[in-house]
Amino acid sequence: GASRWPDEIEELDRLGSENLDAIQRTVAHYSMDVEFERTGELSVAVEPHQLEWLDEDALDAAQTRAIVDSPTYLGGQLDHETALVHPYRLAVELARVATELGVVIHEGTRVTRLDGTSLVTDAGTVRAGRVALATNVFPSLLKRNALMTVPVYAYVLVTAPLSAAQLASIGWAGRQGVGDMGNQFHYYRLTADNRILFGGYDAIYHAGGKVKEEYEDRPASFATLASHFLTTFPQ
Repeated sequence: GASRWPDEIEELDRLGSENLDAIQRTVAHYSMDVEFERTGELSVAVEPHQLEWLDEDALDAAQTRAIVDSPTYLGGQLDHETALVHPYRLAVELARVATELGVVIHEGTRVTRLDGTSLVTDAGTVRAGRVALATNVFPSLLKRNALMTVPVYAYVLVTAPLSAAQLASIGWAGRQGVGDMGNQFHYYRLTADNRILFGGYDAIYHAGGKVKEEYEDRPASFATLASHFLTTFPQ
């Protein structure tokens, strides 16, 4: 952000913090069951050159391993402006709250064309004062942006629930989200029932940028993840 929008980065940071506060208030106000945890994020250096990327208030290896214990950690830093949430539960709960507030959700109604703020469907046209194109990042709905994004597949594994002894061997009492600082990075977290969700590293691009359900099952990536997971947490 700082390299692309240096004159706006402070404002973007401020808005991001305000938005996170607003999400937390909304979750509490509507009693949304989304496993929201404002526990922060621990960024960890796992290669010597990554230590140079840490801030001045960085943690050394011992301090980092006192938070989450992995022999791969050489240093780290904490970001408290981060929260964890269960994404599927969030989608379901947002739909519930919106419906209770009077919003009508039309699932499976494909918009074939947008004329200004008129949405054309096979069943008719919806005219609106405002339209939000909330269709994720790929494929781009605007042709001028078509070359700015490509779809890559990332994968995750989830362990069985950790025993009390296993959890004690790792620490992680603060339940922070964790991400390493590699270009092909791993991200991981504890779930509500103390499983570890561990993902990232592989970023698989399929020729032509196709998105298919069959691409979701990739044993080679799962094997790589398992190997990296056991290196990260041999205990």
